[in-house]
Amino acid sequence: MQYLVDDLDSLAPTFLKALSVPLLACDVQGRIVYTNPAAEIQLNAEVGVMLAEPLPKLAEAVGSFSRSARPSPPMTITRGTGAPYLALLSTVKSAEGQTLTLCLLPPAPSPPESDQRMQDFEALTLELHAIIDSSSDGLFVCDAGANVIRVNPASERIHQRPAAEMVGRNMRDLIEEGFIDRSAALDASIEKKSVSQLQNLPGGGKLISVATPVFDHSGELIRVVVSERDISEIDQLQRELENQEAIKDQFRHQMLEMQQAELESRRIIARSQNMIKALRQATKVASADSSVLILGESGVGKGVVADMIHHNSRRSGHPLIKINCGAIPESLIEAELFGYEKGAFTGASPGGKPGQFELANEGVLFLDEVAELPLSAQVKLLRFLEDGQITRLGSTEQRKVDVRVLAATHRDLEEMVEQGTFRLDLYYRLNVIPIHVPAVRERRDCLVPLIRYYIDHFAAINKTPKRLTRATIDALAGYSYPGNVRELMNICERLVVMSETELIDVADLPAQIIGSSQSGMPDDLEWPESVSLQEALETVERNLLIRARDRYRNQAGIAEALGVNQSTIARKLKRYNLT
Repeated sequence: MQYLVDDLDSLAPTFLKALSVPLLACDVQGRIVYTNPAAEIQLNAEVGVMLAEPLPKLAEAVGSFSRSARPSPPMTITRGTGAPYLALLSTVKSAEGQTLTLCLLPPAPSPPESDQRMQDFEALTLELHAIIDSSSDGLFVCDAGANVIRVNPASERIHQRPAAEMVGRNMRDLIEEGFIDRSAALDASIEKKSVSQLQNLPGGGKLISVATPVFDHSGELIRVVVSERDISEIDQLQRELENQEAIKDQFRHQMLEMQQAELESRRIIARSQNMIKALRQATKVASADSSVLILGESGVGKGVVADMIHHNSRRSGHPLIKINCGAIPESLIEAELFGYEKGAFTGASPGGKPGQFELANEGVLFLDEVAELPLSAQVKLLRFLEDGQITRLGSTEQRKVDVRVLAATHRDLEEMVEQGTFRLDLYYRLNVIPIHVPAVRERRDCLVPLIRYYIDHFAAINKTPKRLTRATIDALAGYSYPGNVRELMNICERLVVMSETELIDVADLPAQIIGSSQSGMPDDLEWPESVSLQEALETVERNLLIRARDRYRNQAGIAEALGVNQSTIARKLKRYNLT
């Protein structure tokens, strides 16, 4: 064994010479100044030779290490076809103060095993990154001290801030600067348990944040993972989903793209099968010229169905004239429909006047409440349906007009025919294609989307945001709406205008809705004469609590539904042994 400098003997005591692992030292120029026997035999390293000659890859690493003086990860080197070595580099000082690089070269794991482990590690790392970054929920990863070390793209979108402005910051500092009002990660790092919080964002939004602590094998806290979700965005997405589902249910594979867009713009909300059936029938008859009789209670939207038929017909470019036959005096109905000539009756216009049939030429005439037509007008309407001609009052001249007739009524025409107040032949002429529009109480699946739509509609008109509590929605959905959609619209407008807060609660509802929501309560309660008022009240109260307990999962839900405090519910449940 040889030495380039004598004082390097201090670096090579006996046990280093006996070491089976190669060991060598280089100066700053990369020249080998010391080798142990293992390095000479296994690597053919000789003192005084430049390290780049036997081991060029190691020489490159030593050069980088000596220039930076920073620790470097182990690297694998080989010499020829021999076994691989791990190069462990460190700095030592000679007795003369010269800086040397010490290279320890233990055997490296076999390449297949090492490569497979590295591939598995890289695959796992990529998978974890993909899971975190693709999550639709926001994800924060903090260390044990609530310092942010990772933020995924969903959290950047929720907070409208890039990750670079959050990573490395402590949650206490972020709270102080108004980033959030409270931190689930901070509380979880202190309490060492999962924490769920409702947090307020600076822009007015709200989010649910759940922090989960992560512990190592010794039970020490090492990470806090926070999952967060913007609940204001979820509410908006839910409403959009309801609108899209309503459109798909109504017209999937049934209408052209133009018809779908029209019904969406008119907000014809159809989730119930009977309403979907009525709209499909209206769509199908739109392309024909047959008379249509639209049946249904007042306020169900018969006029909207007539609009839909007209818009999707070949007559859509021509007028749709609407006449409410019940709103015109009987003495004037014929003149209004068929027109009149000069001097036809006292007070007539000197030049005469065309009727609604003439004004609707090449278009559609919608006769709402057709059952209110007097028999004299029924005769003239029947004649037009048979030959397409009309005669003005005070004239004998027949006029040919091209008009499609749509009629609507809430009355039972067959019963009127039996009573002699409606002509049988006219009934058959009008009833070529009947369409029944169901009442609101028959469209239970449509109720919640209808209520949400009209609340939002009137809130936008009045420029005041409004929301409904779950109990309010349940009460509105449980009402029978004898006035149908018209009554539903009026109630929604009243709630928007009259409620004092943004949140519309049960107390804001009209009395008839609150009364009807007491399901299962008969109007005429029959109690034994021996029962006192207090006993009757307690019986009713207990029954209400039983039904509410069966319907809602917790005391908070029962309290919200019954309009009282949660503490009141707890006390009464205990009183009646219902806990």
